[in-house]
Amino acid sequence: MSSSSRAANQYAQFIRESISEPPPAINARFFYTSPIPIDDPLSPLPPPSSSTPSTYRQPPKPFSEYDNTALDRAWHDLRKKILQWNEERGEKGSSQEGSRVRPRTTSSLARQEREKRGSGSASRGPGTPKARAIQHPPSGLSHVEGSPGEDADMPEVLPSSATELSGSMDSTTTGTPFARAPSRKKLDPSPLQKFDDRPARPQVRKQDTYQWEDSSHLAEQSPAPAKRRQAEKSPMAKVAVGISRLHHVEMPNLQMTPIYWAPVHDTAEVIRATWFYKDTMLPVEVPVANMLEAGYIDLQCWTETWKDELNSAVEVGAIGEMKIVHKLWPEKPSKAPVSRPASIISGQDRSILGAATSVLTSAEPPETVEQQRAKAVEAACDIIDISTGPGGADNRAHGNTTYGRAGAVRHYATCGVIYSDDRDATILKPTLLPSSYYGRRPLANYIRKGHAIGIPVTRGFDQSIWDRLHPPKKGAKMAKAKQGLAVSETAADSTSARPNTDPDISSSERPHVTDLVLVVHGIGQKLSERMESFHFTHAINAFRREIMVECGNREVKTHFRTGMGGIMTLPINWRHSLSFEEGGYRPDNSSDAPPDPAVNEFTLRDITPDTLPSVRGIVSDVMLDIPYYMSHHQPKMIAAVIKEANRVYRLWCQNNPGFAQHGKVHIIAHSLGSVMAIDILSKQPTIVPPHLADPTKLDLDVEEPDHFLFNTRNLFLAGSPAGFFVLLRRSQLRPRIDHPSAEALADPTSNTASICGERGQYGCISVDNIYNIINGYDPVAYQMNATVDADYAASLRKAHVPSNTPSYWFPAGTSNASRWFGGYSVHPAPATTVQPSLSRLPSNVELEIHDFTREEIAEKRMTLLNDNGQIDYFVKYGGGTFEIQYLTMLGAHSAYWGLKDFIRMVVVEVGRKGGKDGTLPGLRAVKKRTPRGLGGAATVK
Repeated sequence: MSSSSRAANQYAQFIRESISEPPPAINARFFYTSPIPIDDPLSPLPPPSSSTPSTYRQPPKPFSEYDNTALDRAWHDLRKKILQWNEERGEKGSSQEGSRVRPRTTSSLARQEREKRGSGSASRGPGTPKARAIQHPPSGLSHVEGSPGEDADMPEVLPSSATELSGSMDSTTTGTPFARAPSRKKLDPSPLQKFDDRPARPQVRKQDTYQWEDSSHLAEQSPAPAKRRQAEKSPMAKVAVGISRLHHVEMPNLQMTPIYWAPVHDTAEVIRATWFYKDTMLPVEVPVANMLEAGYIDLQCWTETWKDELNSAVEVGAIGEMKIVHKLWPEKPSKAPVSRPASIISGQDRSILGAATSVLTSAEPPETVEQQRAKAVEAACDIIDISTGPGGADNRAHGNTTYGRAGAVRHYATCGVIYSDDRDATILKPTLLPSSYYGRRPLANYIRKGHAIGIPVTRGFDQSIWDRLHPPKKGAKMAKAKQGLAVSETAADSTSARPNTDPDISSSERPHVTDLVLVVHGIGQKLSERMESFHFTHAINAFRREIMVECGNREVKTHFRTGMGGIMTLPINWRHSLSFEEGGYRPDNSSDAPPDPAVNEFTLRDITPDTLPSVRGIVSDVMLDIPYYMSHHQPKMIAAVIKEANRVYRLWCQNNPGFAQHGKVHIIAHSLGSVMAIDILSKQPTIVPPHLADPTKLDLDVEEPDHFLFNTRNLFLAGSPAGFFVLLRRSQLRPRIDHPSAEALADPTSNTASICGERGQYGCISVDNIYNIINGYDPVAYQMNATVDADYAASLRKAHVPSNTPSYWFPAGTSNASRWFGGYSVHPAPATTVQPSLSRLPSNVELEIHDFTREEIAEKRMTLLNDNGQIDYFVKYGGGTFEIQYLTMLGAHSAYWGLKDFIRMVVVEVGRKGGKDGTLPGLRAVKKRTPRGLGGAATVK
């Protein structure tokens, strides 16, 4: 047996024999670093720019208890899968001719440990040593994460490196802790491999031949098997988290990303914390936490023996307390001859951590302090893994620390630790450590008396302390938001069972989502690539929170239909996948043809002057989307909207089984997005074909439909120039024939070709209701009532969305509910209930001129397009005595997502019952005094 093998055996055997019993499992807690709390429905918007480093230096936030349980369960399940995956790879590797993989992988030692401890230990779960052998660069299970400064110099051990030792280990050796996955920064050979720096002896060939047609001698050098192994991905897991299940945590690299939209600087680092600062319950830095746990194991602080030692130290005095101090970081080990590594362990220093660090640094002592610290963390992780065994709990901290106790990440390089019991410890700087010379006795005079000294830390997370230090938000608005919460289901948890176990959604009255609202943006999203605060996703995140608050409003939810659940709002970001920078004029010949020197090819950048770069950048990123849409790029833009909407819808149906059969989908389209929505819905099938009814069974990469995979119930247009585009097309807005809306089913006589249109006619859209919300200060918005019938539109009063906030428009004592649900209008009818007498009867000429047939057709069309009998609604914005209209105009086009009246209208119209019977008085169409000579106003029947 070589000296390196003997050293490894003695090293592992020494650690295993030094621990009398496994330490207790830690109540670990997963934290994430994000400016937006994912469990707070009223969390604020992110900072205007997330590009600065200070954005990410925020205190980490804990996942909820329910999410933490799911994360920890998935973490340990992933370890089992990784163990099995490594075993399979190891068995395949050992069977390859020429032994391209070294004699045995980490799974070999895992099997030895299980055989040694018996089959009963295997059922306890896998050990962390195997879990660290993942071939994933940023893996949290695969290597020890340090601070950003440490990670650059932290040596990593390849999974195959430990096999050079394990090949000669006997069956009594415990599971190996030495295997590491390749670092994302660099690779280093195994420290234990460095015991023997001699090159490996060439393997003996079964035959030696000069027959070049015989390729057996090339088996070892053949790259094909290696490529196949590289293509095999190690097991991974994704766990949906957050109060609405809109994010998931990717394991083992511990990153939190959104599920339904592309990340917009909203990815978050996730850490699995084991030790916590007692005064804040924030996690201790990952390297420090692992060093604390290694010292905890070294001193065996959970045993009765340690309690006796503490009592004896207090009785003896300062000298006794000096003996119980544990150095957080071991001293730099002295160089030892490589030929006699056993002397490292058999020396006078019987400290587990000191011995482990000495073994790992004996072959090549670290050159810098960072390298020395990295070796110590590596040794600490080995101790933690061996102490729990291959089937024990994972007591290691994982992840990348970005925030320390006071913001800055610290290592406490010169500090010592006093473990005061089986859970608490105190980090002390040198001037606070016990000293017989100065008579310092921190354990007796401070710690045991409850006085503050040093930095107190605790092992395991305490939810009650966190709730006391960080009380949850309270208030009427928060209560409404929690009542209106809408939760996405996942395969791991069902909304029917989750409220019983998750207190965060226990107060939600309708957590199950029945209505999905997809929001299509308009112009300007190219600008968000340079200015993140303009990103559409941020606006929709705030819009979603306001919808949750409105769903919890008592006046609103009383008008919901029977069986109404929650409303979920998701953005459709179609612009980021498009690029129109391929140039200007192009000939129609094939791209394979040689370039024509007579053809001039230029791009937008070539024709843009370098003057006023800021203004021209805004014009290029915002205003040019409209001419792009009116060019040959239009099919590409429409296809991008369809593809992104279908992708989000398919992903939603995968996470919410049964939604495709029972859920309702609505669309809110803003600006140019509303024009594209009219284009798409004009060609949309009246009913989605049955073979496309279940999107989860479709492969959208292979089969890309040219329409939505869902039937659209309500279409809301906000800041829409769609009326102008209908005018350009010389078309009109018409309902779809045979469309199964509630109003069409109630009046079969309206389902005729004279009233309805067919698929493919521009403006003949397949929806139940269409709403056109207009901000009076928005210069882009146009009305659409006249696109149905101009004369009928002129006969209707201008409709305003009832205001959700009090103002001088409404008399004293008028509540918001009465304005919305009691039929109160901005232009109230005469207070008297007596019908005014006719000033005169209409003349025969007037009756002959009035076309009642056209009016009837127009009224039926309008009613089929909207149950309320009208399409245009003006929303209140701005106003005031000192208002400057031109300044108000600048922000009007993008202000819809924050308008309370618009938000309430969306919630009410999405949640109400279909048909005229479900409409609210405050939104119904009201006619003017027509025909001339008739008094009063009439509501459209």
